[in-house]
Amino acid sequence: MTTADHRSRRSGARCGGEFASCAARNTGVQLSELGTHLAFVGTQQWGPGVDRLRVGVVGVGVQGQLHARALRDVRQAELVAVADVSPRNREWAETHLGVRAVPDVVDLLDQVDAVSICTPDHLHEDATLAALAAGKRVLLEKPMALSRASCDRIIAGRPDPDALMIGHVLRFDPRVRRLREVVRSGELGDIWHVKVWRCTSQAVGEGIWDRTSVAWFLGIHDADLLRFVTGREVEVTGAVGRKVLSPSHDVVHATVRFDDGAIGTMENNWTLPHSRPSRADAGLRIVGEHGILEMNLSHNDLLYAHRGGAASFMDTYFWPSRDGGGAYNLRSELEAFVDAALTGGPTPVSGEEGRAAVTVVEDIEAALAGDPPPGN
Repeated sequence: MTTADHRSRRSGARCGGEFASCAARNTGVQLSELGTHLAFVGTQQWGPGVDRLRVGVVGVGVQGQLHARALRDVRQAELVAVADVSPRNREWAETHLGVRAVPDVVDLLDQVDAVSICTPDHLHEDATLAALAAGKRVLLEKPMALSRASCDRIIAGRPDPDALMIGHVLRFDPRVRRLREVVRSGELGDIWHVKVWRCTSQAVGEGIWDRTSVAWFLGIHDADLLRFVTGREVEVTGAVGRKVLSPSHDVVHATVRFDDGAIGTMENNWTLPHSRPSRADAGLRIVGEHGILEMNLSHNDLLYAHRGGAASFMDTYFWPSRDGGGAYNLRSELEAFVDAALTGGPTPVSGEEGRAAVTVVEDIEAALAGDPPPGN
C-alpha cells in the first residue's frame, strides 16, 4: 500500500466501537481504563528498511495518556516508553501499557526515534529542546509555548524544519477540512466577518486554572482554526474578560481583523454548568459575499442517558475510546506525524504555524492586561 493509498483509506474511515465520556479528561484526575485496550493491528512497511517508528510519550497526565493509548492503534508506531515526574503516572503506564516508565525525557531518548510531548504548557520548551538536540522527531502538544519568544527558541533548536510538528488536532477534523476546502476554493467570495467560539464546563477549568488561562487552554484552538480555514493572517484588535470563578479571566471575548479586511470575534469560557449534557459548546460561522458557512464543533452527536442518572453527550470526534478500526482526530494527527517521520516527508504542522497561533493568544492576553502587544 502506498502512502497516498493509506491516506485515502484513513480519511474515509469513521469513528466506531467503544466510546467514553471526556468529562474528566481535563480535571487533573487520572483517566480511568475505559473499554478494551487499543491493540496493534499489524505492520506496514514504510520507508527504506523501516517498518515502525519507536515513540515515547513525555508527560502522561490526562492528555499524555490519550496519546499513549492512541499510539498503540497506529500500525506504523511502536510505543516503547513514557517519561513523567509523577510516580503515580509512571505506575499507570507500566500497569496499563506495559512499557518502561522513567522520570525524565533524557532517560528515554536512547530508546526512541520520536517523542510526543504532552507535559504542562510551561514545560514544553525544555523537553522539546532536549529531544531535538538528541536528533528525535517531536510532536509537541499545543500551545507550542506560552510566548512567541519561547517559540523562537524552540524553532532555533530544530536540526531541520521537519523535525517538529505542533499538535493542532482540529486540523485533522473532517468537518474542519471540508469547510476549509470550500473557503479556500473562493466559492464563498470575499469573507466579511467570522465568529468562532469554544466553551466548556466549570469542572474542566477547576482542574487547571491555577496554571493556565481560558485563552491559552481553549483560545489556542480557535487562533489556529481561523488561520487554517481562511488562509489569512489574524491581528488582535481588542479583548475583554471577566473573572467570576478563578484568579484569571474565566470569560474572554476578543476581536480580530484579517489581513484582507474581514473582521471576527473569538469567545472562550469555562463557565458552563457541569450538569449541561454536552460539556463542549464550540463552532465557527463565516459570512461572505455569496453566503454563509456554519460548523458545529460541539460534542453532541451521541447521547448517553443513564437509567436513574444524568445524561451526557459522548465525544465521537476528538479522542473517544473504542476498539480497533475507525478513526478519530487524535489518531489521525498521530498517524500524520508517524507517516512524515518514516517517509521523511514534510511536517504536517510546522513550528511557524504553532508560533502564529501563540502570537494571537499572547496578544489577547496583553489586551486583557491593558498592555501593548509584545510585537511580532
